[in-house]
Amino acid sequence: MALGTFWALNIAFAAVSAAILVALLYVYGRNATQIKSKFTVGLVLFGVLFLLQNVAGMWIYLAMNNEGLGANVAVPMLFLNVTEVGALVALVAITWD
Repeated sequence: MALGTFWALNIAFAAVSAAILVALLYVYGRNATQIKSKFTVGLVLFGVLFLLQNVAGMWIYLAMNNEGLGANVAVPMLFLNVTEVGALVALVAITWD
């Protein structure tokens, strides 16, 4: 089945989130090796799990598209993905400050 526009946007935003999370994991991982605290290790764990969620989400969005689920499902998911990207951008801004 052809990939619907809203599902394609969901996959794109999940990919952007994944890329941002990889950048955050780089910083968090570097900090964890230098600082060696539970907090920095927790940030790495958070980043890894959130990255796994986004990668799985891309696969799930493709499966939902293939099942014929339309805009009534894709648009609310798109809102969540856009919000997530915004939150991660804010987190990056704070992290690199």
